[in-house]
Amino acid sequence: MVMMENENTTNQENIINDEEDEQSIDNTEILFNQNNYPKEFIEFLKENQVPLDSYQVKEVPRFIRIKPSTPLSYLEKIEKQLNTKLIALNWLPNFYQLKDSKTKISSSECYKKGIIYGMDASSGAAILALDPQPGDHVLDICCAPGTKLCMTSDIIHQNSTNYGSVTGVDISSSRLGSCKTLLKKYQIPNARLFISDASNFDIKAPNHLDPIPQDKIQQRKESKKLKLQQKQQQQQPEYIENNKIVNNNNNNNNNNNNNTKEDKVTGKRKYSSKKSSKRSLFDLKELYFSNQFWMRYSNSQYYDRVIVDAECSLDASVRHLLLHSKIGVHLTPEKLIELTSLQKKLIQTGFNLLKSGGVLVYSTCSFIKEQNEFVVQWLLDNNSNAKLIPAFKENLDTPIPYSPGFIENTYRFYPKNGTSGLFISKIQKE
Repeated sequence: MVMMENENTTNQENIINDEEDEQSIDNTEILFNQNNYPKEFIEFLKENQVPLDSYQVKEVPRFIRIKPSTPLSYLEKIEKQLNTKLIALNWLPNFYQLKDSKTKISSSECYKKGIIYGMDASSGAAILALDPQPGDHVLDICCAPGTKLCMTSDIIHQNSTNYGSVTGVDISSSRLGSCKTLLKKYQIPNARLFISDASNFDIKAPNHLDPIPQDKIQQRKESKKLKLQQKQQQQQPEYIENNKIVNNNNNNNNNNNNNTKEDKVTGKRKYSSKKSSKRSLFDLKELYFSNQFWMRYSNSQYYDRVIVDAECSLDASVRHLLLHSKIGVHLTPEKLIELTSLQKKLIQTGFNLLKSGGVLVYSTCSFIKEQNEFVVQWLLDNNSNAKLIPAFKENLDTPIPYSPGFIENTYRFYPKNGTSGLFISKIQKE
């Protein structure tokens, strides 16, 4: 089996960004030839009923997604800038495979201008399954590096509506930093990011989507200025009074003590007003980024759609196996139990924040049944209002390159079929 790199390794920490994606991987023959498979890897494949030829790839394919508003006539310019042909994916709109998988995209003008970004077709398939609609509020759990947020936002705002939002959650500030940069670069509207342990995230969809009012901007500036002044005063504990040095902190403490005594004498107890006990007008507790002022507020509104791209062992990712030389390394039973426990918490959190009638997509970059079908079945067994439904609309003209999972309406994308490895399922809340 394949093991996480260390105890703290997460799915997002191993995300391949555009620059890393451009590094050539010359040892794909390790996977192309089954005779090269370590004994442990063969055992892993058999144990999880994964076809032995699933990883047989002569090269690792690379894909880009082109901003939907880009005219088709611009494709030729993109090909010239990238110096390679683009092969359209008929089953996945706006996705193109690079004919030369070693092409560098980060130095191209179209990349710098935010017209294209690198995104694997299997990740695009997860959003295809999610099927966001214009005006939806969408939650992305384990959201880094942010390409799924970008694709989702493009779809929910395709009719130029200002309604609808995307909310991303991740536990790492560094990964969210990259995500924030991506959202700004591609000018994603109505977006917010939270730094939080997604297994206990509880912030619902935003209830306002208006731009920041100018008076609120001024109010925020004044609030920051006041806090700075108070901080500076605290850093100057001593002052001169009647030719004597007086400790300001002691003076404040005396005042506080006097106030306490006064309260005891009057028999009154201090209470904060109901208004002041509310969350700050400017910040939710875990808010990392928001490009709309009122999106800092949430109420009882649940999300229309949720995607949980859960932390996993990454054994389905050819790039991960090759770059990190993890072929044949064991995932201990203890680690597997710890990982699947986290995955169950993540999928339950997402389901709790989903509105009735909404849909949740659960995906992993793993082929281990305990991380996929078993987690989905656990959710169904523990939530009577959860229903597993078909993730894709069948189209014989443009078939989607998936294989069926081990329970009905679950799907596996194998590397041999031209994408990165991925498990996908779609659940509706009744």
